[in-house]
Amino acid sequence: MIVEIDPTEPEPWLVARAADVLRKGGVAIIPTDTVYGLACGISHDKAIKRIYALKDMDPKKPLAILVGDMTTIGQYARGVSTPYFRLLKRVLPGAYTFIFEATSEVPKIMLRKRRTIGVRMPNHAITLALLEELDEPLLTTSIRTPDDEWVINPVEVESTFDDRVDVVVDGGPLVSVPSTVVDLSGPEPVLVREGKGDVGALELFG
Repeated sequence: MIVEIDPTEPEPWLVARAADVLRKGGVAIIPTDTVYGLACGISHDKAIKRIYALKDMDPKKPLAILVGDMTTIGQYARGVSTPYFRLLKRVLPGAYTFIFEATSEVPKIMLRKRRTIGVRMPNHAITLALLEELDEPLLTTSIRTPDDEWVINPVEVESTFDDRVDVVVDGGPLVSVPSTVVDLSGPEPVLVREGKGDVGALELFG
């Protein structure tokens, strides 16, 4: 099922339609402020396993948690000090993934031997509308075409995954740049990947 949603002013009834699929344990492909990604509700273990299988992904590799507000970050991320909270509040929503120690609220299927989790609050109207409608975080991972290119076009989404997901949210073409990833789980911040998010705006690195 493909649901075309306006990326600037998402139609509430279409957002609700896509959210209902996720609420029932479905797997979706959704747009973010970077690239398209596979997504499911954080409380659905079967859907999480489907995502790992769809990407032929090592279970040791993490999925990111998509949140719609700062309170939810504290629910799933440990060690968000006052300075880090102020930083996140300043740059989010935005094209960043921040890594923190995971709390006990994070599904055990995602942790294994790992004790950290990546948190995202994308600056994309559709994603934020879905999160508000669902009232629970989403788990997500970016996707690539068979040619190992980032998926940024809904046409590529449909041809790559066909009927292997329950809903494709078409938010139009995106930009082929992933999020900037910063690890804040240790004693010092570490820039893991420089992407779309402005590293200078973080004021963490000289």
